[in-house]
Amino acid sequence: MTLIKEQTICKICKSNLNEFLSLGETPPANAFLKKEDFSKEKSYPLRVGFCQTCHLVQLMDVISRKHLFSHYVYFYSAMPTASKHFSAYTQEVISRFIKEPQKDFIVEIGSNDGLLLKAFQDSGCSRVLGVDPAKNIAEFANQQGVPTIADFFSKKLAREITGKEGRAQVIIGNNVVAHIDDVHDLVQGVNELLDESGVFIFEAPYLMDMFENLAYDSIYHEHLSYLAVAPLMHLFGQYGMELFDVKIVQRQGNSIRVFVCRKGTYPVDASVSSFLKNERKSGLDKLETYQKLAERIYHSRDMLKKTLAKLKRQGKTIATYGAPARGNTILNFCGINNDIVDFATEELSSKIGFYTPGTHIPVKDIHEARENPPDYYVMLAWSYKEAIIKKEKEFIKRGGKFIVPIGDNIHIL
Repeated sequence: MTLIKEQTICKICKSNLNEFLSLGETPPANAFLKKEDFSKEKSYPLRVGFCQTCHLVQLMDVISRKHLFSHYVYFYSAMPTASKHFSAYTQEVISRFIKEPQKDFIVEIGSNDGLLLKAFQDSGCSRVLGVDPAKNIAEFANQQGVPTIADFFSKKLAREITGKEGRAQVIIGNNVVAHIDDVHDLVQGVNELLDESGVFIFEAPYLMDMFENLAYDSIYHEHLSYLAVAPLMHLFGQYGMELFDVKIVQRQGNSIRVFVCRKGTYPVDASVSSFLKNERKSGLDKLETYQKLAERIYHSRDMLKKTLAKLKRQGKTIATYGAPARGNTILNFCGINNDIVDFATEELSSKIGFYTPGTHIPVKDIHEARENPPDYYVMLAWSYKEAIIKKEKEFIKRGGKFIVPIGDNIHIL
């Protein structure tokens, strides 16, 4: 099995890619490890390219999906805001698209531990099915009463599901579309499984967030594409489908929730043209825009390194608040290792006692860290800034400070 392949042509339209950013070589962002595994750790190039034809931003080095996703440490139910988010999400989908809760079939691609589908079940939707390649997570979901297939979604699997269960009124894919290399197989699978009047709804980090918040930490090997409305319209249009609604959701920074149907099934909301207009205005169709973005990212890295070096010279103790996958992009790209940072905090038991990939920072339980806090926390989980500040009032009261590592300026709170 080839572990990594170089991607020189666009996954949507097969045009040549233009590299505009390199974040060096890093291990997979979720590959937390034990000390005895340091010598076996492997790193891979993390380069980003732009397609000048359909304007999709995508990675130029693709790691095997089986290597990345067959066992997973990210559980939705462990995320602090997931339950509330999914509850509201469920109610919107039911009110807009579910006519017969007992009969309408709902499928989730990349369903993780079944948290969203459980919300549908609790709201009276009895016909749900999850598809997730991580065997450990699919097993957990099944134990929770959420029927889940442990496999990668594909046109072939979609055909099998259709044969057994019929077509789906709603197909959902949260934080999964950007993870898929063969996007044509994905759309063909959705087309195969979706009822004539059905909808495909998915959430993904929005490319504009990288420009507005300099959120380059969303770049890691699992995120193969950085999505915007224009290239998505190009992709779905090839299969007789169209985007009919788009909205921003506050989820790990700014994400988009995209609604897709067969052409003419639903009226196209004004939001679609509004997003398109804003993307063009922001220059998302021009290579120079991305080259300028790269310059900002390199500058942000240099400022963060200088800030941390200055604090170390002053004898300050530094840790990271949170050990999210995306935080490992910051740590590796900026060369922040266990010489600079004493430890990382976590509430996820699947990471506690392990070390961060590439930088080998020990991950501690947040409760243990509160007993002997550092002078400064690098807020790797910066997208939850307000919630963290609220939760860590005692740390701030005792003089502790947070460093926000993302942005054109490095802010200390």
